[in-house]
Amino acid sequence: MQVDAAKKRQDFELWYADGDVFVTVKKKNWDDEKDRVAIYNRFGGEMARIKTDPKAITYNVGVERYEYELHTYELFSHYFFKGMLWDIQGSLEDKQLDFRNEGTGKLDVRISTVKFKDKGRCYEIKVKDISKLRIAACCVIAMALKESYLGLSEGEPVEGEKFWKKWRRMVFDSKGITYEELQAKKARELEEGEE
Repeated sequence: MQVDAAKKRQDFELWYADGDVFVTVKKKNWDDEKDRVAIYNRFGGEMARIKTDPKAITYNVGVERYEYELHTYELFSHYFFKGMLWDIQGSLEDKQLDFRNEGTGKLDVRISTVKFKDKGRCYEIKVKDISKLRIAACCVIAMALKESYLGLSEGEPVEGEKFWKKWRRMVFDSKGITYEELQAKKARELEEGEE
């Protein structure tokens, strides 16, 4: 997948290592974050979809008959892919990004930036278990979309927080943290660190 594919705001493809098309990503209106993203296999059948929404903190990712959620704790810094238990520390902008399984502690996926054939700079998605390749690719697409739209973050999870308190905070209290609010918070932390 080309590094700037989501930022171009047009349909794009992901390729196998030999250059054949792996999946094609399509959307009716790329300028509207609310529009659903459809992911088609190389034979033309829809294999996945991503429900994006500018008011939603999470992106719902449906791969075949399974549903996953991309939680953005902090944009460009920390994500969690619910359903696969992938804790993702960093951003697609990093040279290397690892998806660690929170349950096992093992590395499931590694994303690197490489030069690929005549396509320029691309994300290379490596998985230890090939059955997770489609899911990992859909997660990378969802992250690229979230980062290109500068979507909302939900804030870091609170350790030991009770289920009902967390649910109340997510449903009633938190409407998400904008990218601008994150930047202002980082600037304040930087100023406080210099004092």
